[in-house]
Amino acid sequence: MGSDFFLRQDGAGLVDCAMAAANVTGNALILLGVTATTEDGVIKEMIRSLAGCPDVRDLAGLQRAVLARQQLQTPLLGNGVALPHARTAAVSNIVLAIGRCPQPVAFGPEQAPVRLVFLYGVPVHCISEYLAAVAQLTRSLKRPGTLEALLAAPDEASLRTALQ
Repeated sequence: MGSDFFLRQDGAGLVDCAMAAANVTGNALILLGVTATTEDGVIKEMIRSLAGCPDVRDLAGLQRAVLARQQLQTPLLGNGVALPHARTAAVSNIVLAIGRCPQPVAFGPEQAPVRLVFLYGVPVHCISEYLAAVAQLTRSLKRPGTLEALLAAPDEASLRTALQ
């Protein structure tokens, strides 16, 4: 096994982070109309949307971890994109919720205007896979026309296509 392939035994059986990360965008929960108007509100709304996701063990724990991480440093990618995330035992595999705000929401101490939010929950043992998933995301976002397509996507399928 290479260093980018991790197996872990837990109560649910073997967890393959490399396989989960390979399709994290394809399995993402998508919210095209986030209604919250504050940074914390957006994060809480997106985390609530993950209720029932089999890879989320502890929804409240995930929320605490992401909000605590936001206090350390707000991960902003620029161009109206935020990347709240946390490494936590509250998830058994990488989870991703993608949210689009109809109006810009101020994020971080800079009050940067954000319309697209990619919220990750990452098991502590899946760091390499998370970094690979974020690298793929940033490559996608740098392609000409991708941001515009994400902001204009009329439905989930169109948004997923724009990220490929």
